[in-house]
Amino acid sequence: MFYSILFPDGGRHERPSAKEMPECFRDLNLDQIFTPLLERKKRFGLDGLFFTSLREPEVIRYRQDVMRDLENEDLFALVSHFSEAVFDLDWRLEALYNVLGSEKSYENNYLARGRMLYCAELYCKEVTALSEGLRGMDVRSSGLRSLAGYLDEYRRSDFFVKLEGDIGRLRYRLDSVSYNMLINNGQIRVRKYEGQPDLSAQVIEMFDKFRRDGVKDYRKKLSNEPVANHVEAAVLNMVAKYYRDIFAELDAFCESRLRFQDAAITRFAGEVQFYIAWLDHIRPLRAAGLHFNYPHLSETAEHLYNYQGFDLALALKKQGAVVTNDFVLEAPERIIVVTGPNQGGKTTFARAFGQLHWLMSLGLCVPGSESALYLFDGILTHFGREEDLSTLNGKLQDDLVRLRELLDKATSGSVIIVNEIFSSTTLSDALVLGERMMDAFAKLGAPAVVVTFLDELARRGEETVSMMSTVKEEDPSQRTYKIIRKPPDGLAYAMHIAGRHGLTYEQLSRRLKA
Repeated sequence: MFYSILFPDGGRHERPSAKEMPECFRDLNLDQIFTPLLERKKRFGLDGLFFTSLREPEVIRYRQDVMRDLENEDLFALVSHFSEAVFDLDWRLEALYNVLGSEKSYENNYLARGRMLYCAELYCKEVTALSEGLRGMDVRSSGLRSLAGYLDEYRRSDFFVKLEGDIGRLRYRLDSVSYNMLINNGQIRVRKYEGQPDLSAQVIEMFDKFRRDGVKDYRKKLSNEPVANHVEAAVLNMVAKYYRDIFAELDAFCESRLRFQDAAITRFAGEVQFYIAWLDHIRPLRAAGLHFNYPHLSETAEHLYNYQGFDLALALKKQGAVVTNDFVLEAPERIIVVTGPNQGGKTTFARAFGQLHWLMSLGLCVPGSESALYLFDGILTHFGREEDLSTLNGKLQDDLVRLRELLDKATSGSVIIVNEIFSSTTLSDALVLGERMMDAFAKLGAPAVVVTFLDELARRGEETVSMMSTVKEEDPSQRTYKIIRKPPDGLAYAMHIAGRHGLTYEQLSRRLKA
């Protein structure tokens, strides 16, 4: 029994989703990733789906499998067309239901009833096209296979067979309706067609001799189709008097088929936009040569990795022109400490680590060629903030308060990302505080990334992995933005800076002797 393309069962589908962006979004630039996507797809109301992380591996794999299928361009086009058509149709029908339920004759008229018949006809056509299209595709995910089976069964149901039959019969009868309309001095008169000759062909033939090739077209194109609903409705009311039985059948159809859509099918039309929106969003980056993969899900932090990963927010901004990086954590390693020169990509690397885990938790494909990521219970971040004068706290105190709040929330199932804190105090105090923070993280057992200017933290216990943002060997002032696994060597970089400014011991000694 198919229920949702996002969840394998209805119970999990009914759980409430987040209404606001999680706290970590701003630090990780996830807001920059999702905001344009959600704005483009605003009418589908996808916000809660991107704001709510999942922890159940079976749900995440369910989504991953569906998205893998949708990477088939033919299947993507088929499902995308159906989604747009049926979602728009559902929206149009909601407006029609209000009209058809009205007691006002100028609203509830044959024009509205004819539109409902058209919507029902279009609905059957789209359902049939999707069902037959899926049958011809290599569909492997349980979600889409279940949908295909559901559609086949639905099309064989008495309800759908009768609906299609009623629509076909009524459409055939309405096509037989013919009438004459006389327009004179602002008045319209209608009478039944009784075999009068069609003069339109004679009129066209008469004026055909004035047609010339290459003549400039002076007709003005209107941006919208002229609408005179009240006039059309009045004409149909007059026509109905001559074809009472046919229009009575239209009345009966609208009364008996007022709610003809299947709930699971219309739900699919909206929900599948979650996958469509993401694949459209990353399409330009794939075209630029960047890789995306479906990560292995790890319920422990014993073996985590990502190859050729990148900061997705930066990649979208730079249109794919970014440097990719790897990381690997093998037990007992759990904490990556990133050091190196400023503006070398350290914070970008830390953000990418958090982005990867959030995207994985949604069941989406993530940046990189291959990865194994942690099934977390929450992502906790501590990034530098502007000093808030209203709190009367100094920056150091604010750092400590926020770090305490982070540790109070953290569990062994959390993912923790800390970026450049304790920079407002002395080096010795920063080192003491940093070591205590590292000890707390090690005791907690959660995977973490710590960006710091304190090289000593990169050698703090067996849980710690040292990674460093690198520079060009021939010119250490030039960043490569590659973050590699190596011991910190900030001193060498400091010597280069001192040398450029003539401040090394040798340079100073020569100048003083002179």
